[in-house]
Amino acid sequence: MIDYFSPADTPEEEALRIIKGNFRRVFIEHQIAMEGLESIPPAWLKHNLSEVLSNMLGAKSPNARGGEDLPDLEDGEVEIARLSLSSSVHGEVTSLRARRSPDGDKISLRMVDEYETEYDLPFENADAPLSDEDVARLFLEAAPCPAETSCEIEMQSYFHPRLNELVERSEEE
Repeated sequence: MIDYFSPADTPEEEALRIIKGNFRRVFIEHQIAMEGLESIPPAWLKHNLSEVLSNMLGAKSPNARGGEDLPDLEDGEVEIARLSLSSSVHGEVTSLRARRSPDGDKISLRMVDEYETEYDLPFENADAPLSDEDVARLFLEAAPCPAETSCEIEMQSYFHPRLNELVERSEEE
């Protein structure tokens, strides 16, 4: 069973989970595979990049900053999944996040993006971890819908690895 709130299985996964930007995640994941976690400068592993590093990414390509301007994770909050506009100039990211409700009996959900869009979700609380279909439904039925775009989309999730395939299939129907 999925447990959104348990620590990651490895220090490498723990580091990757808190990184906001897609480009930075891919770069660091590749670097970890090649030379290990200790080869990554601590400034690149932070949740928020410094302005200097952020500008450096933007100078490389506007798309390289995709996700870096997401709101910070709140205390006890984790990202369940993200939808990225992979073919857009800026590589915009919409993030689905979860935290325990104050009484600890439910999972509270929220969706955020880099533009402070207010999303209405088909449901905002769950009694248990979501199925892949529930996560896809949240992205596909949110208002406004982050999946309604002419751009190519890509789904990513440490908890729901089949999500991208599921959303691609629903778009074809």
